[in-house]
Amino acid sequence: MPNSDAELQDYLNQPLAELMEELAIYRDAATGGATRGVSDVWRQIEPLLRERVCAEWNWCVRRQDARTDEPLTIATLLVSIIAPVVMQWQVPAALVAVILVKRGLDAFCDCPPIGQS
Repeated sequence: MPNSDAELQDYLNQPLAELMEELAIYRDAATGGATRGVSDVWRQIEPLLRERVCAEWNWCVRRQDARTDEPLTIATLLVSIIAPVVMQWQVPAALVAVILVKRGLDAFCDCPPIGQS
């Protein structure tokens, strides 16, 4: 798991497609090639991530904090939030955190527009 902002920034600089491919490589290594591609890997971990980020961490409320405006800040926060979930999948938390940021947490958590309940 990256320990610095520079390492997280490296992930943030990569295209989402490359990050998803890296995710699949980690999962294939951990499962002996048992997954069927990038979308299969994401479907496996998505429900647990949604529970942790959207329900427990309550992203739709937290996003209104000005400290969550920067992708690097959000990714850094997410690493600690999702680490317990993704460790069981043998995937770097920083990789998954950046994927969530790039995919859009508002859409991932199905948040209403800011200002609406």
